[in-house]
Amino acid sequence: MKRLVLVVVAAALAWSAFWFWSASAQRSAIEAWAEDRRADGVEVAWDDLSIDGFPNRIDTTFTGLRGSDASAGYDAEVPVLQVLQMVWNRDHVILALPDGFSVTQGEDRYDVDATGLRASAVQDGGALQRFNLEAEVVNVSGTASAAMSGVTGALRRVPDQPAYSVAFNATEFAAAGASGSGSLALEGEAGIAPEAMGGTVTIEDLRRIRVGRLDLTQGALDLALAADLDVAEDGEIEGELTIRADNLSAAIAAEREAGRMPSEVLTLIEGTAQLLSGLSGREDSIDVGLEFRGGRTWLGILPIGPAPDLF
Repeated sequence: MKRLVLVVVAAALAWSAFWFWSASAQRSAIEAWAEDRRADGVEVAWDDLSIDGFPNRIDTTFTGLRGSDASAGYDAEVPVLQVLQMVWNRDHVILALPDGFSVTQGEDRYDVDATGLRASAVQDGGALQRFNLEAEVVNVSGTASAAMSGVTGALRRVPDQPAYSVAFNATEFAAAGASGSGSLALEGEAGIAPEAMGGTVTIEDLRRIRVGRLDLTQGALDLALAADLDVAEDGEIEGELTIRADNLSAAIAAEREAGRMPSEVLTLIEGTAQLLSGLSGREDSIDVGLEFRGGRTWLGILPIGPAPDLF
């Protein structure tokens, strides 16, 4: 019996030592990561960094987390960020942002206030394999504002391809100034430059965008979008984009009654909508396809402007 007690005590002491070593290694890794980012011109700082979760988890809490990238013109502030991991599986990370966050780019600032905002990320050899996001309520205020509830999102590595499948849903969605609320659903795929798949992926690494469906209902308006686009290294896109919008008359009438937009702007939108609906042969609906090629945007055989650059 005494030998069993000694074995249990020894095992407990060994596990405790391992946990404290893991916590110390976590702090050192975070500080080294921040130093590496500063060497790249990205400033990362925090008011407090605490690590707890003994005996089974490594729970890291940042308070007053701030980051800025002068070259890209971004600043971010996160009041509280919790990073939760099991001691024996450090490649599975749960993130929680109980107080939301804010992002600033130039003169544009976006404040995100959310309830139940959390995410889960799984890596393999440093490469992201899947990412899940959920929130009960998300309110975005700033240059562009929106309110959402029932939010879910997912990112999955496509087997044997330098690509991720993407999905996002909001059971209720309302954009600022819109008449009424609706819903939002997105399914697609993002192709990534192969050399970027093993590390941090940025928007400049996008090489293909496929939108299988993007469905948005907003008040009276029903909008659907699909796209298959190739992205060049300089951000120029080529490919096709299709747009369908239904119930245009009711949506425009609701905006005119609400008085949120100038009447001359609504008249211009109404005239454009009537022209495009005539081209598609559908009364009160738009169903058109745009093509991006040679640096221009084409509507059928008509060039209507330059092709947009993604970055």
